[in-house]
Amino acid sequence: MSPAPSPARLRAMARRLLGSPHEADRALRTTTRVLASYGPGPRARRGPGPVPDPGPPPETVLARVCLGRLRAREARRTTPWDPWSAPAAPVSGLPPALTPAERLVLVLHDLFGVPYDDLAPALERGPAAVRQIAVRARARARAAEEMPAPDPARLRSAVDAVLAAARSGDTAALRSLLDPDAVLRADPGAVRRGVRPAHGAPAVARALAARAATARPALVDGAPGLLAAPSAIYVFTAPAGPITSVDVLADPSHLSHRTIAVPA
Repeated sequence: MSPAPSPARLRAMARRLLGSPHEADRALRTTTRVLASYGPGPRARRGPGPVPDPGPPPETVLARVCLGRLRAREARRTTPWDPWSAPAAPVSGLPPALTPAERLVLVLHDLFGVPYDDLAPALERGPAAVRQIAVRARARARAAEEMPAPDPARLRSAVDAVLAAARSGDTAALRSLLDPDAVLRADPGAVRRGVRPAHGAPAVARALAARAATARPALVDGAPGLLAAPSAIYVFTAPAGPITSVDVLADPSHLSHRTIAVPA
């Protein structure tokens, strides 16, 4: 059994993931409470009887805590991320294009050497699937260094496919258009209309099937999107393949800053 990581190492992991010393300290306190709930670790003993369960590795608990915070941050964000006019990378040094799961794997495995087996429970996926997340994260990080020119035709094709699948209620087709770690965000105006944030391709597909079926194609700041009554827009991000995020904006303060056009 490998030695338990020091609190300083766990704090460094959380700091690199969350980008804030304050958030890192909060994540570490939560991790410590969870680990304490498992009681003492396995002890050497003589004779028969079960060995006490030490619980998951500290890195797994920290990963689960930080992943929850990253996903909550994504769900609260109301400004669509534009990969072609994104600000400089945050203090963590990672591009903002990464999904929470990709960020987690890239930081904890590639920078801190946490095994895929220890990350799998936090992501609720098998080690092989976590390896694929790592491959995708590295490719996206490399692509962020040389972002290709936006491709409106490709995005329009994806948005048209989303609309067609939503109108037919085909959630399987919707899932195929989405990144496995896709996120749907809703601003306060959209939440008031009943739209709820969603994470993961299945949940986002269900949300689109329920909400986007009555929308129509539109151009939002010149990019393909959807317009739904009354006064809600769907903004899609797909920088290098499948759709990674959908932003549903209905708050007047957000809509007033956007140019919306409906093709004839």
